[in-house]
Amino acid sequence: PAFDEYAATGDWAAAIRAAIGEEPPAGLVWVRIAADGGLDVRTGPARIVLSGGVTEIEVVVDSAADREAVVRVAGSDLTVPPGGAEFVVLEVRSDSVSVVCGEQRRDVTGVVVPAPAAELLLTSPDGARWSVRDHTGGAWFPPGVPQKWDAADRPFFHTDPGTTAVAVPAVPLAVVAARGLEFERREVAVEPVAGGQVSVDYAPVRRFDPAASGWFGGDLHVHLNYSGDHVLSPAAAARMQRGEALHLLHLTAGNFGGALVYDRELLETTAGDDLWCSDAMIGRAGLEFRNDLLGHVHGLGLTGVPGVLHTGHEGTSHPWDWPPNAAACARMRELDAVTTYAHPVFAPGDEPDDEPDDLFRPWRMVEARELVADAALGLVDAIELASCFDDRGAVVLYHHLLSCGLRLAATAGTDTFLSFAHGPATASGPPGWCRVYAQLRGATLSVERFASAVRAGRTTVTNGPWLELDVGGRGPGDVVELAAGDRLRVRARVTGSGVDRLVLHGPDGELAATASSTLEHEVVAGDGGLWIAAAAYGGREDPYTVGAPVFAHTSPVHVEVGGRRVARAASARWCLRMLDGVQQLAAEQGRFDPEHRERQLGDLTAVLDRAREFYDEVLRTAR
Repeated sequence: PAFDEYAATGDWAAAIRAAIGEEPPAGLVWVRIAADGGLDVRTGPARIVLSGGVTEIEVVVDSAADREAVVRVAGSDLTVPPGGAEFVVLEVRSDSVSVVCGEQRRDVTGVVVPAPAAELLLTSPDGARWSVRDHTGGAWFPPGVPQKWDAADRPFFHTDPGTTAVAVPAVPLAVVAARGLEFERREVAVEPVAGGQVSVDYAPVRRFDPAASGWFGGDLHVHLNYSGDHVLSPAAAARMQRGEALHLLHLTAGNFGGALVYDRELLETTAGDDLWCSDAMIGRAGLEFRNDLLGHVHGLGLTGVPGVLHTGHEGTSHPWDWPPNAAACARMRELDAVTTYAHPVFAPGDEPDDEPDDLFRPWRMVEARELVADAALGLVDAIELASCFDDRGAVVLYHHLLSCGLRLAATAGTDTFLSFAHGPATASGPPGWCRVYAQLRGATLSVERFASAVRAGRTTVTNGPWLELDVGGRGPGDVVELAAGDRLRVRARVTGSGVDRLVLHGPDGELAATASSTLEHEVVAGDGGLWIAAAAYGGREDPYTVGAPVFAHTSPVHVEVGGRRVARAASARWCLRMLDGVQQLAAEQGRFDPEHRERQLGDLTAVLDRAREFYDEVLRTAR
């Protein structure tokens, strides 16, 4: 609620109040200062703490006064602006907390309640993700692991194979064990006794097994250290990867808006080499090139480090929105990387014929605005179709590009910040909560083979269910040559939970749809090319999907008719409007060196003009 409110209004105080609601939750002390300076303190239910131990509580000071207030809580001062609200997290041992504001003092009791200690033993043969909570919502963690919460505010941590001991209170506990998307979860209630032990074993059962048929899953967009609450080693990332049964983990170095590029040293010292490698698990360092006006691009498989790692951020050595992203894509390509535009759409475009205007609000964010140009120039391999932002809007953009004959692969990247403990939104979630699967066609797992499969379009993305597509015996990325009037049998199948609709998409919209798990359809070739992809859609209630509606989408099978690629006039016009919007936005809001503005803006315009030539040709040949 706080994140949603702040994103909508920019009002921090209102965001804090929205997060509290009408009644403070467990472990929260709510200090309210009235307009006349009067002091009122309310608390939520007591948070459980081990006898003699320490726990964290949150203190919110919410002021209606017209002057600045200084409140001392448990010996710590908190300054609150007029009409504002602030909070602080405190470690406490006692069940009493003092609140002092001027001459007023309140001693608040019942903030925590001590409980005797017990030991919880968690066992899994391959590592897992665990969540342990008491009835107040308090989270319990073993020592030495990052304490994290997902987008649904559920605490979690990862363990290595074997048994891990957790000190817990002797009260009823809810334990959840999971291992990524491919395995069933286990939920169990336990009641440890004081001084005793209680065990939970998790031998995960498969929901589906893509690797058995050559599909290996990866998260291509993860940050190891990206500011936040923790400082993590690569070994911590490997533990999380193993606990999620994720085959490929791509740890991208990147800046956060300033000159500091987090994990730059990791990339510089390991570029081209695996961080770790086995038949089932590979880690590799990469780069997220960031320009907040034109878009973010990451490179998988870099054999070196580009000279320019970001542009357009004030206070850095590259403060201008120049050179165009096309230069960054080309340089990463020269270093053997797969180039993928990340989280392409922040604001949704809900219908295929929507105007692309939403991609320009707010004007300096993360949208993949130059993607439409760079894809036309052949500088982009893939698009993050499943990401931390709007998947449905990304689908609209992707389908328009496909309908202009461009053969981008669908990929996925969570943009998870492993060093973040708690939000915002999906930032602190587990790696691989959405992922891309690449078909390696019987080859063993390697970054190079995975990258080659992405370049060839042999991919499917998901944040929960497993999705398969068969087009006349061919799969995603394949090219089928037909004559007008030829027929193709198409079959899609989804395995898993949470799916409401299974759909076959093509350049003219939905080809067929069903509420069942299998969809069969016959396509008759017309006088122009087409593409065929499968997608699965659902709601937000599925326990395997956190922070987004259920979604899966294959890369398409491309159908050439009489040797012609697909070319749809409506999509070409949409992309041309997109190029016009990028040019106008750059002219109005771009950061260019005042002494060289005409040349720098001209370089971007030249990229856009070359792309216009491509889409004009699509218009010329469109049926």
